[in-house]
Amino acid sequence: MLESLRLTAALLPPGTPHATPGLDLLRSRSLLTGLQIRYGGRPVLVRGPRRTALVVLSQRDAERVLSEPAFVPAVRERAAGLPCDVLRPAFTEVAREEAAALTDGVVDYARLEACWQRVARRCVYGAGAAGDEELSTLLAQVRRAGRGRARRRQEILSGRYDARILDHLRRAEPGTLAGLLARTSGPQARGLRQAAFWLMGFSVTAASLMRTLALLATYPAQRKCARADSDYLRACLREGLRLWPPVPALSRISTEETYWYGVPVPAGTHVLLPFAPHQRSARLPYADSFAPEIWLDGTAADEWWALPRCDGVHLMLAVGTAFLGGILASARPKASGRPLSPHRPLPQTLNAARLRVTMRPLKRRPAQS
Repeated sequence: MLESLRLTAALLPPGTPHATPGLDLLRSRSLLTGLQIRYGGRPVLVRGPRRTALVVLSQRDAERVLSEPAFVPAVRERAAGLPCDVLRPAFTEVAREEAAALTDGVVDYARLEACWQRVARRCVYGAGAAGDEELSTLLAQVRRAGRGRARRRQEILSGRYDARILDHLRRAEPGTLAGLLARTSGPQARGLRQAAFWLMGFSVTAASLMRTLALLATYPAQRKCARADSDYLRACLREGLRLWPPVPALSRISTEETYWYGVPVPAGTHVLLPFAPHQRSARLPYADSFAPEIWLDGTAADEWWALPRCDGVHLMLAVGTAFLGGILASARPKASGRPLSPHRPLPQTLNAARLRVTMRPLKRRPAQS
């Protein structure tokens, strides 16, 4: 989400109304493809009203930005230094437990998101926060206020949010992020930031889970493999993220003057690596297909966009895979409507809020005596 806001801020003047997310992204894809053709894949310097951004369009240049020390992450609000891997078993168990609520009836985005938010609150704050829906609502309001100029409103909402989570943090339940923070984070303010960061990370994953569930409902062969093999299911989730990334770009800042094809670019320049012209590039035979195999057979191994770049992404993939696995273990998803089809290219945009999946409980074979 922070990456997305930075991209928007770099390319739009202050106060510009936000377009419909799907249409905005589609325009971005068209624009970036046009820039690639016009400039032969070389980076383009975009001069905005508040800052200048270098938009990187070729794979070679993207790999340079990600490998050279002159470029550092533009987003510093990260949960660095936490040994979160120790929480993976507890988190995945929570995800499987909560997923049981989605194994019958019609599952839409609102229903899945509500269930996933319970997973998020239990993982971050513990069982005592599982039913605290206002906590998630406050976080969403804080994020929305942060997109505009209502700074005072954001401060008020942030204060209410912080006050509400303090009790959850003080409980420090074992097997939760709050429990880990109590042992490792030090100052209370840092614990508040870390907890908010992780809850936000969970929040932006919900749409990707809904899209992946819709893909599995549409592709029966892949669904069968995913039910039998958790590694394959993880690959399905990663493929959903490739097809419809939750953020449009990675952002970096140059710490020194750099040269691009002989042209100097000053230190402090924002460098944007958009996913659109790379993950759906025409050079990829699987660009608009559902191809989980590319994550297992090495096909995607050499692509700069294919590597999870922080521990948080690894953890979200593990928890998201367990969540989807919990659904598939007890039910077979069937697509409602026809937003997706295995017989035509997958769309460039997919609004998770419009997806519907009907869950058919699996028939259990009677135990043999």
